[in-house]
Amino acid sequence: MRDHSPTLGQAYCELVSGLSALQHIANPQEKAAIALEIVAGAGREEVVLEPSRRLSDTVAARLDRVLEQARQGMPLAYALGECYFAGRRFLVNENVLIPRPDTETLLQVALRFCQRREGALRVLEIGVGSGAVIVSLGAELAGRELFLTGTDVSQEALEVAAANADSHQMDLNLLAGSLFAPLRQDSRFDLLVSNPPYVGAGEQVEDSVRAYEPANAYRVPAGNAPTHFHRRIAEEARERMTSGAMLALEVGFSQADEVSAVLRANGYVEITSTRDLAGVDRVVSAICPA
Repeated sequence: MRDHSPTLGQAYCELVSGLSALQHIANPQEKAAIALEIVAGAGREEVVLEPSRRLSDTVAARLDRVLEQARQGMPLAYALGECYFAGRRFLVNENVLIPRPDTETLLQVALRFCQRREGALRVLEIGVGSGAVIVSLGAELAGRELFLTGTDVSQEALEVAAANADSHQMDLNLLAGSLFAPLRQDSRFDLLVSNPPYVGAGEQVEDSVRAYEPANAYRVPAGNAPTHFHRRIAEEARERMTSGAMLALEVGFSQADEVSAVLRANGYVEITSTRDLAGVDRVVSAICPA
């Protein structure tokens, strides 16, 4: 037990020290700063400029709890209940995947397409999860006339997406069901995005992912190829797309060529692979012809 609650500087050092010892935590300095911002409301400048500011007992206790949960293997985002994606904060829990920096590539591809288009845009995200991608897209396009829709098989995930849409003051239509099933027959979209499950049944994942993150959000059903959902989306999407609409799909390592071939076989044009910051082909996009 401490005699006093720690100062900002002490809390930061304790977090860095504790997180550095954990294999599943990358960039412990950055993660410690994020934890202080989310739990204590202290930005990085405050940690530097006000290191002697003492935290409340409540904040100190929560930081201790977050660090203990991380030591037990829980991803830090779940312990915090929030994470950052593309510079914005999003609520997360164990009903949704934690948004990865890799997926910001999907957002950027979608954003560039939207910036080239004029007028109102109808956007659909298949497997909306936390809503981080489509809500971020809406925020980046503030002022545009947007009609945003997300589908997901998980009602619990839709509740998280709804909370994130509300916190970012975004109008997002959320529908429960697999892929395109919950949509009206006459629904058409100018942009479809998806980060579908693409981990094969026998592929290994990090222990913290396996223990905490929802398997149906990252792993394809047993007996199916890793690109199972990419294929299904490619086959079913065209009848839901307007002329010139874009389909953008996140893909796993070494899957870009196969997904590109699937899109080509289904009549899409202008098929493009986009690399993430690590230089890995992360997004395959294509245009629905007239």
